[in-house]
Amino acid sequence: MATSDRSLTDEQFATICVNVVHQTLIDCSRTVGKRLFRELESAKRVAVTQLRMEDESEVRLDMTLDHTEFRGALNFSLFRDSVLALLSGLTEVLRDEERSLNVMRMMDESGQATSERRLFGVPGMVVAESVPNLLMMGATPSASEPVVLIELMYVDPDQFAQSDSASSASSNS
Repeated sequence: MATSDRSLTDEQFATICVNVVHQTLIDCSRTVGKRLFRELESAKRVAVTQLRMEDESEVRLDMTLDHTEFRGALNFSLFRDSVLALLSGLTEVLRDEERSLNVMRMMDESGQATSERRLFGVPGMVVAESVPNLLMMGATPSASEPVVLIELMYVDPDQFAQSDSASSASSNS
């Protein structure tokens, strides 16, 4: 996210997103949280806050939820537990000065980022009916207006699983 004369680091950007998600979905009453969950679940883009930058400009932060990869019946409690796990993992990485936050961006053939869209590489896991589900967070600053979209998305957990042969080969090395 760029201010008028400098850009935030990925860690600063992630910290802002973590704080906004926490304030919006965790630090609220259960009634407000459920209402926001229902809006997000119905694929609505929800404006969650205005952020004042150092240069006194304001940036609106919106939020969406993509739950197409969620396995099982998603409800508010599972969603909230997913968000808590996600925020816990991201906070742990952001506070640990020895670790760096893995941030993924879309790249072109030459390895150059094709947009400002980011995916923070720390998932939050919740188990629903013995099936793991992973929630991740991304953020996309608008190129044309002072708006940042915080994207919560469930991702296919199979892409993180090692095959039996790969895990036994690595443990035998």
